[in-house]
Amino acid sequence: MNQFDDSPRLSRRRLLTLAGGAAVASVAGIGLAQSASAATAGTVYGIDYSDASLTAASVAAAGYGFVCRYLSWLPNTKVLTLSEAQALTAAGLGIVSNWESDGLQSWQTGVPSDPYSQGAGHATEAQRQALADGMPSTRPIYFSVDFDLQPSMYAALNSYFDGVASVIGRSRTGAYAGYHVIQELFNNGKIAWGWQTYAWSGGNWDGRAQLRQVQNDITVAGKDADLDQAMAADFGQWGGKGGGGGGVILPSWPNITDGMTGPSVQAAQYLLRYHGASITADGQFGAPTLTATESFQSAHGLGVDGQIGPLTWSALIVQVQQGSTGDDVRAAQVELNRFGYGLAVDGSFGAGTASAARAFQSAHGLGVDGQVGPQTWQMLVGTGSGASGGGAVAPPWPNVIDGDTGSNVQAVQYLLRYHGASITADGQFGSGTPAAAKSFQSAHGLGADGQIGPKTWSALIVQVQQGATGDDVRAAQVELNKFGYGLTVDGSFGAGTATAARAFQSAHGLGVDGQVGPQTWQMLVGS
Repeated sequence: MNQFDDSPRLSRRRLLTLAGGAAVASVAGIGLAQSASAATAGTVYGIDYSDASLTAASVAAAGYGFVCRYLSWLPNTKVLTLSEAQALTAAGLGIVSNWESDGLQSWQTGVPSDPYSQGAGHATEAQRQALADGMPSTRPIYFSVDFDLQPSMYAALNSYFDGVASVIGRSRTGAYAGYHVIQELFNNGKIAWGWQTYAWSGGNWDGRAQLRQVQNDITVAGKDADLDQAMAADFGQWGGKGGGGGGVILPSWPNITDGMTGPSVQAAQYLLRYHGASITADGQFGAPTLTATESFQSAHGLGVDGQIGPLTWSALIVQVQQGSTGDDVRAAQVELNRFGYGLAVDGSFGAGTASAARAFQSAHGLGVDGQVGPQTWQMLVGTGSGASGGGAVAPPWPNVIDGDTGSNVQAVQYLLRYHGASITADGQFGSGTPAAAKSFQSAHGLGADGQIGPKTWSALIVQVQQGATGDDVRAAQVELNKFGYGLTVDGSFGAGTATAARAFQSAHGLGVDGQVGPQTWQMLVGS
């Protein structure tokens, strides 16, 4: 939700863009949500988004079971309308109603003198809009707390939700927030409904929350959205099938890294060959494959880490169908053979490959067309274990945004200082840091949103090693200290920092060289 405010801006945190179709994005690296491969058959996924041009048909076709849509002060283009609600319910999609003006972010500069009245005012307008959209009067409304609200504000927070409940009743009062706020409100009996985001949650989940927001910034039909997971049969939805879904749940794209072996490595090699790499598709992820991956990533504007993760898979895959020939077809044949279809890996998409593709699609609940498109690729690659061995799989780069605090913020600030920013590295992502981030992003051809996501991390980090000095070293020392190494943050990469780096690498399954390079940075920052 952190993408939504009173302006018509779209999602600003960039973690995952898919080539098409629905996706259950893995956040295993930050320990926040079960991936689709671990989900039960009854798990239902939905999306929340502010761009009303995303059509109900597109959402339903992508396989989602519900949407979370917005109520806010008018005029506002993100607000759900009656015609959109009718289209969503006609498409069989459940709707979750959420009030989101500024997500109480204005409280960061001063808590209102009468939060109870503010809550009552928000609830009055939220209920008016929701009923006008066709929501039954018995359904709940969630109210957003869209920042890392601190305990000093809890008294005002509880009063605000008392005000909400005074209008719509406690049994219909819900909150969207991070773990600590959701916990506070449930513990004090202020809400009956919880929609918890992974943001500001530190890997913790409140089991009472009926909804989880598990990933920001996926793409559905070319539009930005966030991924949500229903944790109960009734999570406050209305209309359509009541959130019953009916679409396929796709597994996460796997991470394929240096040292791994298996058919998915071979498929990745064939796809790299299709895109021009001169490598052998032997199923062994060695130095040539690493180099080819880095070259492909650089050419496609991806973070250059040499790992084949979600973004790289999404850029590598191409749709193949009967009549296609080449290494892209070989990649599909290799993956289909993982499931016992016994195809000749000859690069010719004939009747046998089409028959295998149809059988695979039918067995996995996909649309049966005999073509290997984005959804079929993701199901093929992400189902089961197509690669094993090798080094550790680094977690996703985290998103660090305005209002965040802590070690990752301080490391970002030191890295921005290394690149020329005049800011204080105090671990508080305040007004100076977003401005510095935007300036850095603009200078490096990145989307200037002021948030530190995967592409910005990849551009910020620099390899540091024994003998290096400066703010880049301080950033690495701050991150190592997250894991208890007790280094002096002096910007001098001496023997102590090298020893800590080696210990960290050994403990996390990385190559042990005592240098902080891209994989070590990503493991440090994302863990």
